[in-house]
Amino acid sequence: MFETTLVGSQPKIFDDSARPNLRLARNRLDKGKITQADLDDVTRGAIKAVADDQIACGIDRVTDGRVRWDDPVTPFAAAHDGFEIGGLIRFFDNNVYYRRPNVNGPVRFVHSAVVEDFRFLRELTDRPILASVCGPFSLAKFCVDQNYEGGRMLYEDCARLVRAEIEALAHAGADWVQIDEPFLALCPKEFSLAIETIRATVPHNRVKTLLYTYFGSLGPIADRIWDLPVHAIGADCATAPGNLEILLRGPKTIGRVFGLLDARSTRLEPVEHVTSRLERIANSDASQWPIAWIAPSAALEFLPYKNAIAKMRRLTEAVRAFQGETVAAL
Repeated sequence: MFETTLVGSQPKIFDDSARPNLRLARNRLDKGKITQADLDDVTRGAIKAVADDQIACGIDRVTDGRVRWDDPVTPFAAAHDGFEIGGLIRFFDNNVYYRRPNVNGPVRFVHSAVVEDFRFLRELTDRPILASVCGPFSLAKFCVDQNYEGGRMLYEDCARLVRAEIEALAHAGADWVQIDEPFLALCPKEFSLAIETIRATVPHNRVKTLLYTYFGSLGPIADRIWDLPVHAIGADCATAPGNLEILLRGPKTIGRVFGLLDARSTRLEPVEHVTSRLERIANSDASQWPIAWIAPSAALEFLPYKNAIAKMRRLTEAVRAFQGETVAAL
């Protein structure tokens, strides 16, 4: 009944020195010691490494680890017109930073920031894949608007840009695309604007969309979360445990993704801690939902590499134990 997946970036620094070192390669590119083609080779090697890790840990629906993503917004701002990459600013309440883009012109799609890595991952495995994009509402929120002078035009152009990204992924064969909206639960007064923006983003074709919120309680938007025009909704149910009950109350026609393992803590949850929550989910209408996926609460790149691997292993171990499956050595 349950399927495991990841919902954010994986660590880009590995414990094994023989594996690709993307940070070192980027530093060498900046110093002119390697070419862009060399960096692309290292990037593909890192994607293969994170995919191999997921498969070895038993993750059902794999991702490219967002290896090329320095943060949630830079890849999209760098690939399209209208953005200038700005200085570092703290990413919510995490001890990491992102480069806040300045919108200095009309936001326009140029070329996909993510489809190349999706195609490469598709060549590596026949397992189901979860592709990802930055959500349009959060894309606008991440930026400093120096062009549109307020109003909705920035959100409308961001919606068109992200829609083009999703359509490119669908054309490349993606069946599920995750739309990251970390600002959604933090801006309840702008929820109507968020719905309009996301509705303009979701294409009417074969691709299915998962909206994941990451941070904060869904409480302020609990009555309206199901109005979002997506196929599934996911949230952090580890640091915001009330989100689990909110996700259980929605309609049967929309799938759920439960972030049950705390991606910002090195503490490894006991198997029984996870299975008790799986039982709570299973005792609801879970069998009637389109999907019921289990994931970490956020990106595992907040953790040291060995802890990220342990979280992935625990995720699959708990789901297999709950479902009465044989747990192979991981």
